[in-house]
Amino acid sequence: MFCPRCGQQAAEGIRFCSRCGLPLDAALEVVEAGGLPPARRQTDAEAGGGLTPRQVGTRKGLMLTAGGILSFCTVILLTAYKEDFFVLLVPAGILLVIGVMRMLYGLLLEEHAPARRLPKRDAADAAHELTAEPARGGELPPARAVPASAYARPGAQTSDMAAPPSVAEGTTRLLDEDEAGRRP
Repeated sequence: MFCPRCGQQAAEGIRFCSRCGLPLDAALEVVEAGGLPPARRQTDAEAGGGLTPRQVGTRKGLMLTAGGILSFCTVILLTAYKEDFFVLLVPAGILLVIGVMRMLYGLLLEEHAPARRLPKRDAADAAHELTAEPARGGELPPARAVPASAYARPGAQTSDMAAPPSVAEGTTRLLDEDEAGRRP
């Protein structure tokens, strides 16, 4: 297969052109459709039938709570029949508590907005990419009008600075002062 944008030969199974970066799988869809973009298929989630994370979490919590109540009632009836089933009240109670906690978590802490998904590309997008201008990825951004050096403080003139005194000079001065203080 050859890239429709730049003419580079591409091996089978390659998803992008190695020269211009065109998605070849999209070009293949257009070619398979006879040059026409295939009809767009819309899923339930795209049509607005998807659930928000809050709704999903609340439903999971509600199902766990219902299972916990059902198992708790069943264990109580079995315990009334035979007292050996009393041990099963603990797992049934734990399931009930987990269900209530999951439902509260879904109601209070999860987002109410639907999950953000990347838009699915269709053949019309692929056909547009075939005719679009090639991407320019290696360019630098335009130069700024104000250079960065205008914002920095000017540095000190190091040629005007005095050389630091040597360590030996300070010691010699202290010794001279010490000797002058000892002489009467």
